Amino acid sequence: MTGHIAFFSFPAYAHLAPTLPVVEALVRRGHRVTYAAADRFADLIKATGADLLRYESTFPWQEGIPENVSGQAMAFMSEALSPLPTALERFTGDVPDLFVHDVAATETARILARHWGRTSVQSSPVFVSNTAFSLNQAQDSQRGADQLPPGDMVALGKFFERQGEIIDGLGLSHVDIEGFGGDNGPNLVYMPREFQVSGETFGPEHCFVGPMLTGQDSDDDWQPPAEGAPVALISLGTSPSPGRAEFFTSCAKAFADTPWHVVMTLGSSLHPDELGPLPPNVEARQWVKHPAVLRHAEVFVTHSGMGSVMEALSIGVPLVCVPHHAEQRVNAARVAELGLGVVVDRETTGAEELVEQVTRVAGDASFQRAAQAMREHIAAAGGAARAADFVESLMNSQGK
Repeated sequence: MTGHIAFFSFPAYAHLAPTLPVVEALVRRGHRVTYAAADRFADLIKATGADLLRYESTFPWQEGIPENVSGQAMAFMSEALSPLPTALERFTGDVPDLFVHDVAATETARILARHWGRTSVQSSPVFVSNTAFSLNQAQDSQRGADQLPPGDMVALGKFFERQGEIIDGLGLSHVDIEGFGGDNGPNLVYMPREFQVSGETFGPEHCFVGPMLTGQDSDDDWQPPAEGAPVALISLGTSPSPGRAEFFTSCAKAFADTPWHVVMTLGSSLHPDELGPLPPNVEARQWVKHPAVLRHAEVFVTHSGMGSVMEALSIGVPLVCVPHHAEQRVNAARVAELGLGVVVDRETTGAEELVEQVTRVAGDASFQRAAQAMREHIAAAGGAARAADFVESLMNSQGK
């Protein structure tokens, strides 16, 4: 029996992209999907066959994610409630049978699901949490978070009061979402169980389907060097972080006159011309399809975003991790724990040592074996078909 499913994502490509193959699979099976997303993702959503529910995103990408904990909390909570007025109006009289929401932006979907007595499913491209492992605690440990200063506590209190007024104004003050969704309900997790921290402690309500990777078989205009030099890919992803130009410039200088052929992908915030002249064995591009390079690479130097980590491991490429944000540091620690690569402190380590670590990882067969084993786990996780099966089972369990 087919149904109507609502998807809500966080406005970052790494969070939205894994859901797209799942949505495509559900649409092919005859389900109607309505996807709430920021306008810049409209074309991606429409290409899946889903209906787009536009809303105004409030997340401060242009200004940069706040460094202080209270600022981050307010930014994420504000984004999580941004779709609520539009979604409430859209779905009144056309209530979805199931709500799927991102781990980083949960409140709108959970409020509406509880309001209408529907199941909510958390969609997570990052580590999930239970009594054995808490991602929030792991991140706090990485950033050294202490108790909030009194000024931040006051600001947070006023912020939550304003959010409460918004919910009350929509006639939803009766909705209690404590203990509903997230850690207390079903989860779609876009990694294999073997990569999840304490993965063996998660029950069947957590469906580990592996990364939803697209375009890995598509061609790109990048070609490996004709002389057969070992290839290293370097990327800091798309999330804002300081010192990007300096990092890439120092890498170019350090890898000059080495046997390596280095491909650096810079993203939209940095143009190759800003790096100045490059050695002949180093190329810089704003964009390149990473699988086209990874299929020939010995090592991937990465900021350790989960999407990048999973992309490399799906091809069996070990990692040198250079994380900045707390979440990235947690990912990098797991990579090191599983023997899939090493971690380098980007803020304190010189590029010369980075070259040494790249050479070390490429030359140690244990890293290659671990990466190949994780590649097999990813291939066996089930992908979009298993994810769609899981979503359908939840609809069936509530009478659809």
